[in-house]
Amino acid sequence: MKKELLYSLLLIYVFSFNIATAETIYSKVIKVIDGDTVYIDFNDNGIPEQDEKVRINGIDTFETKLNDGLEWQMKLYGLSQDEALGLGYYGKEFAKKELLNKSVKAEYTAEEKFDNNNRHLMSIYYDRNRHGKCKNYEQEVLKAGLATIYTISNLADKLKPYENLDKIKAYAKKSHKHDLVILNKKMGNIIK
Repeated sequence: MKKELLYSLLLIYVFSFNIATAETIYSKVIKVIDGDTVYIDFNDNGIPEQDEKVRINGIDTFETKLNDGLEWQMKLYGLSQDEALGLGYYGKEFAKKELLNKSVKAEYTAEEKFDNNNRHLMSIYYDRNRHGKCKNYEQEVLKAGLATIYTISNLADKLKPYENLDKIKAYAKKSHKHDLVILNKKMGNIIK
């Protein structure tokens, strides 16, 4: 009887541990698509694979290509095409600076683990300080003025205090003035 009880408790412990570790993953960001989409090396092979694509939960950064999403962002925020693409460029560069080639802690924080495009929906924590506290990427990119709240996210209310629309407008003007974005309009890509 004691043996069975011990075995049952051990199974419960192992099962609980597996659930907890499945919710949090420690690995390295190996590719940045834009300010809210990255590849995390879950497979630990250094190659960005489709099943490693992560959509960062709670935020929406500007597009880096000509598409319907960019048109919607332009209309929503009253931006020109160059301004909106410039914001996308700044957001992507911010993600590269903050996350690329860094070890991160990625946690499933959305109600669903995957979005409609089969990307993992996760929050990202990085740059642990000497007190053991990590930066939260969603908060940092919002404070920087390079993202908006993804209003249908379960984190929208929690992240709202970090959104900085004034900085977004300032970056939009700056990107337009400095011509940081050169468009290949036929191909729909940004050339850097």
